[in-house]
Amino acid sequence: MGDKPAVTPDGYCTNTEPVPGNTRTVNAHAAGPKFFRMHGRRYAQCPCGRETSLTERGNLRRHKPPKEA
Repeated sequence: MGDKPAVTPDGYCTNTEPVPGNTRTVNAHAAGPKFFRMHGRRYAQCPCGRETSLTERGNLRRHKPPKEA
């Protein structure tokens, strides 16, 4: 369970594969035209513990893992 992905020297997570079956879509259409650009944005969980948006190809965007307390 403690299998955290590697981190680059500048602090970014090296994982691009989302956790399977953990993708959700945010539909902000009802929030009005100002937030319409968020329409259809997809988010998924990374094994490092951070939830981030997905690229068009279904990969996780570049992100930093959550800070350890």
